[in-house]
Amino acid sequence: MKIIKKIIPVMSLTLLPVDSFAAPVSNDNFFAISAYLGGRISDDLTDTETGEKAKISDDVSQALALSWYYGRNTEGELLFSNSKQNFKISSEGSDVDTDLYINYLHFGGRVNFVDSSPFSTSIGLGIGATFFVPDESQYDTEIVFSGNITGGVRYEINKQWALKGDLRFYGSVLKNNSTLFCSDNQCLIQLDGELYVQTEFMAGIEYKF
Repeated sequence: MKIIKKIIPVMSLTLLPVDSFAAPVSNDNFFAISAYLGGRISDDLTDTETGEKAKISDDVSQALALSWYYGRNTEGELLFSNSKQNFKISSEGSDVDTDLYINYLHFGGRVNFVDSSPFSTSIGLGIGATFFVPDESQYDTEIVFSGNITGGVRYEINKQWALKGDLRFYGSVLKNNSTLFCSDNQCLIQLDGELYVQTEFMAGIEYKF
């Protein structure tokens, strides 16, 4: 619950009127695409039946985002982020070591804080789904509800190009009495409900149409 307590104050900022903390920007409509590369830091998962830790490695991640004008100092965003990570756990006396793709597909938006300089900052929220896709086809893919909170910086090179950096926190909701990565009615891990958190540091470039 500590993560939730930290998240709530950030979320509440998005409920404040934009006029109270952001300078006006151009109202021109736009559409933009951003490509990112960075790293992802992962929590471990704990099997509620055995107490064994499932180790999920920290690894490289990449993301693609589509954004568009929504209103004064705000924009909509469709985000896809992907990382191939290593998954290790001891299951039924044997060690399982496999690769795992963890993908996020989120829809949300941002509030931008700007002034007359080429630098600006932003905060954003998104909701959608997390896809846990084992590299070995014998295990089932799992899809769960998730959300993200983003803090960003942006440097405008010109009207079309900009450099961007994002810090994102993802939270995936794992239900009570749920299982992950099952094959022939045998599952690698049993869970009793938790919020699975990953942190992502990304740098990228934006092209605005």
